[in-house]
Amino acid sequence: MNTDMLKISVCMATYNGEKYIKEQLHCILEQTLQPDEVIVCDDGSTDGTVEIIREFIEDNNLGMHWKLKINQTNKGYPGNFYFAMSHCTGDVVFLADQDDIWKLDKLEKMTEQLKEHPDIKCLCCKFALVDNEGDAIFTIMKPTQNHGTGKLRSVTVGDVFYKSEWPGMVLAYRNEWYQTWSRELKNNQTVLQQIPHDFLLCARAGEERSFYQMDEELAYHRRHEQNVGGEEYRLSKLLNKRRKLQEIEDYLHILKAFSQGAVLRTEEGKRALEDKQSSMQERLAALESGKIGAVLSNAWRNRSRVRLATVICDVMIVKRKGRTN
Repeated sequence: MNTDMLKISVCMATYNGEKYIKEQLHCILEQTLQPDEVIVCDDGSTDGTVEIIREFIEDNNLGMHWKLKINQTNKGYPGNFYFAMSHCTGDVVFLADQDDIWKLDKLEKMTEQLKEHPDIKCLCCKFALVDNEGDAIFTIMKPTQNHGTGKLRSVTVGDVFYKSEWPGMVLAYRNEWYQTWSRELKNNQTVLQQIPHDFLLCARAGEERSFYQMDEELAYHRRHEQNVGGEEYRLSKLLNKRRKLQEIEDYLHILKAFSQGAVLRTEEGKRALEDKQSSMQERLAALESGKIGAVLSNAWRNRSRVRLATVICDVMIVKRKGRTN
């Protein structure tokens, strides 16, 4: 592949995103490096999302390179993204959510890194959090600090399961690499319906030692009530015991899908998955016990696999003694 002539795709999956989508579309349109194609797949929105996208493409004369596809049946969040990804023809695919904000040189800077480092299969940048108004959010569960050096660091599969902090909107991956191994998953509904696309990409690239993080903040991840991934930053919600237990159970279902789908192929990857399943099951049991001692004992046992911020939140949840709201 001639890395000086990389074809760039941007891939977006949408569903009832009328409130924020136009801002994200503008972020893509105004990039200093323009993508060769933009693929948008809508999953049956019942609001004005489709009309906004159509008008945007028409008003800006983008019909040659921007394509809107509308699903005849609802595929769900992961399924819609996998479907959209299957239509991308670029050498490199950038994933975009419908409600986030990109810096205008995001495509340019990340593409330059991919040109310089052909061994990188999946690349991410750093990001900050903003609320529904676009204002900065500061939270105990914050992303990794940005130092702005632009340097790269390798992200292992163990890192991915230790700290799942790479939403799709910070990722770019090599399409040939993804298409090669994803063919075996196309008929695997366990994977396509249950494992989020970004988690899958990070885990596969991590176990192949071809996942790297760029130390530069190039995007803003918006947190609001309608986040599909259920991310939260408000302390009252982070410390909601019922919500936290459901969150852990949902995560365990995803880990089970990894196992059932035989997604990971290396011993390192399989071990990282097993370790995470074990630590999450023990964390669930500790929280359900309602005992601070059980939470601290579990945290110490799994100290190499549990973040300090997670332990602090779990202790505070238990101290609330059954308060669920």
